Amino acid sequence: MSTRTQSHQISSIYKVILQIGLLILIWWISSIIQKQFNLPISAAVIGLFMVLIGLMTGIFKLNWIKSGSDFILGELVLFFIPCFIGLMKYKNLFMTEGWQLIVVVVLGTICVMVFTAYSVHIGFKLERKLKQRHVHKTVHVLQGDK
Repeated sequence: MSTRTQSHQISSIYKVILQIGLLILIWWISSIIQKQFNLPISAAVIGLFMVLIGLMTGIFKLNWIKSGSDFILGELVLFFIPCFIGLMKYKNLFMTEGWQLIVVVVLGTICVMVFTAYSVHIGFKLERKLKQRHVHKTVHVLQGDK
């Protein structure tokens, strides 16, 4: 492996770590906001809105958080391991009320999948429109139009 490739990999790792750090900082701030104002909304949802508003207003650039969020999404399965450990710990509850838990989990999963698919679809449409608008403005600037 060449030195240049190793250097690129190390800088990519630092980039991901810094971006995850930024996302953690946003979550921490949203947690403080949630506790300070005693809001009935979770800190994660508040943080999600903070990121959304930051991206829409241009306070954040997408490339500031994209690699970190891609890494977190790629490793998302690891965050659900404690759920399965909890199921093993409360085996009796699962044996008696398990069908209700399964129904709730399946319905919740379907809702999350539908909402995520719809959100991604809207995000791609918005990204495509923004790119078209940027290309359109660039063409006018190059042609000297105003």
